Amino acid sequence: MFSAAPEHSRRLRRPSATVQALLLLSLLMVLATVVASSVLLLDLRQRELAHAQGEIASLNRVLAEQTTRTFEGVALVLKGIQERLSDDLGRQLELDSIPVQLLLRARVGGLPQVKSIFVVDRAGFGVNSSRPDFVRRLAVSNRPFFRHFAEGARDELFISRPEQAHVDQQWTFYVSSRLDDASGQFRGVVVAAINIDYFESLYEGISLDAVNRILLLNNEGLLLAGKPKGEDELGRSGISAPALAALRNSSDGVLVRREENAAGTRFIAYRQVAKYPLMIGAAVDEAEALLPWRRVARPIIGGVTLVIFLVLLSAFFMLRNLLRREALESDLKERDEQLRHMVQSVQDAIVTIDADQRLVLFNRAAERMFGMPASVAIGSTVEEWLRDSSRRPLGTEVQRNLQTALSSPPGLVLLGIVELASEDQEFPVELSLSTTLVRGRLLATAVFRDLAERRRSERELVATNRQLQELSASLQKVREEERARIARELHDELGQLLTGMRMEVSWLGGRLPDEPPMLAGKISAIKGLIDQTIVSVRRIAAELRPLVLDDLGFAAAAGWYVDQFSSRTGLPVTLELPADDPRQDEAVATALFRILQESLTNVARHAKASRVEVRLELRGDEWALSVKDDGQGFNQGAARNGGIGLIGMRERANILAGHFYVVSAPGAGTVVEVVIPRSKARE
Repeated sequence: MFSAAPEHSRRLRRPSATVQALLLLSLLMVLATVVASSVLLLDLRQRELAHAQGEIASLNRVLAEQTTRTFEGVALVLKGIQERLSDDLGRQLELDSIPVQLLLRARVGGLPQVKSIFVVDRAGFGVNSSRPDFVRRLAVSNRPFFRHFAEGARDELFISRPEQAHVDQQWTFYVSSRLDDASGQFRGVVVAAINIDYFESLYEGISLDAVNRILLLNNEGLLLAGKPKGEDELGRSGISAPALAALRNSSDGVLVRREENAAGTRFIAYRQVAKYPLMIGAAVDEAEALLPWRRVARPIIGGVTLVIFLVLLSAFFMLRNLLRREALESDLKERDEQLRHMVQSVQDAIVTIDADQRLVLFNRAAERMFGMPASVAIGSTVEEWLRDSSRRPLGTEVQRNLQTALSSPPGLVLLGIVELASEDQEFPVELSLSTTLVRGRLLATAVFRDLAERRRSERELVATNRQLQELSASLQKVREEERARIARELHDELGQLLTGMRMEVSWLGGRLPDEPPMLAGKISAIKGLIDQTIVSVRRIAAELRPLVLDDLGFAAAAGWYVDQFSSRTGLPVTLELPADDPRQDEAVATALFRILQESLTNVARHAKASRVEVRLELRGDEWALSVKDDGQGFNQGAARNGGIGLIGMRERANILAGHFYVVSAPGAGTVVEVVIPRSKARE
């Protein structure tokens, strides 16, 4: 009847078509708003990046032109000095003469980018300069600006790497030109010391928002000057090898690249300076270039967020009203389904009857018990149900109890045993009746629990336990018999053989000559080994099964074992035994001795005790053995089931219909007690 309940429950949890349509419309509006605003923001972003790239390209071109004009002024000055010193009058002047110094000072006056101009002779010594503090005869033969022309180069200009000047220790790079004598031989070089601070102050004056890095590089890509100023970077590579190769291969000497570094993404434009082995680089970080875009994007994102919030808020209020009503209905139906499912899963037969004595609930267990499908039972009267069921109640007790329940106030509970009968047998059933009020209607619920199966299971469990106890007793008996047999064979046969062997060795030792003495020592050693073996055999035989237990009974065996235990562990043991001895009951004596053994073993292993008390009493028709120590004890709650030793002692007591007790607490010692009835043990 209720096979479709899980599917029906899942269908109740699914949102209705109205809720789905409202959710879909809200999601589409949000998605359209997000997509439109994202497309707009991406387009603005691309435009801003393109604008930033255009700005750095334009600035790059302006800087290249300005750098060209700056170096043209330096080149013209150097060319003028070169021409003056190469004409007829200039060739007659010594390079270190006053007229040459005046010429250098006159030329350097209108060039703010030039710190000084000096002349180096063919031997590589500085001989004249526009600076009054110039150090004469300063050796510069190893400097690149001199070596370049001294080695035969005939370029118009040479621009060196940046370095610290020897005179003022300022960062400088040098522009040099060749001087020849009348025969065209190398006469020396004229050198202009370029002030790097001039270029850096020039670049610092540029305040474009889209540019945050300006580089002046030589033709090898080494940094000559830049913004922001960084003296530790001068003379190092300011362009990557792939970018330098691409710039050299470009047709117009211009390159715009996107580069990734540790700080993020950067756009940089490189341009070769016309006529000179120089390059200009202008760079902007993507984060800096996107600052205007962010200023525009923030209000757009805020507006879109506000629109989405309003859409979602409106949808929320609309959905809340819809879902509240549907949730209440769904929750009610789901609880009803859960209740029905639980009722169906119960193994007891459940029947619910309304005030008109008609069945409103009939679970699967009731179908099996009464042999009637729920589709037939539900809706029928109590009389029809009891009449048509395969198991009918003996008498009218069931019907009378149901009528009593329906006429009683809510909360009534009735318990009883009734008999149901089929065609060939009767079944005892436990009947539980209860009444409740549901939506103003009184309902009576009857629970039928089949007792026949329970009683059969209980009988089988009792029989199984009895068989297990018999098997355990048999195993204990067989094990003790086997131990006794092995102990006697070790004591009698192996012990006699070892004794005979010792006598033979003693006889042999008495007939050996006095010399050599080593043989007598060997005979003594063999006799000692045989004596040790005899002691070990006796000890093993006693541990397997003390013969004194079979020959003299429990009292003698207990006394012997306690003495052995005290001598082995050093613990004093007090032994109290009654006048009677359970030796006539072999099973009792064996069980008591083994429990005593295991208890003392546990004391030696775990108790850390200083003394032990062992007492055997005959209490009426019961033997009571207790082993008490003053050791550290243990927590019985933490070790409720006990170890193998405790389980074995408890099992020995149970086999003989006895009881086993352990009383212990941390720091209070331990008491082990076993009580075995004499009469049950004999059986």
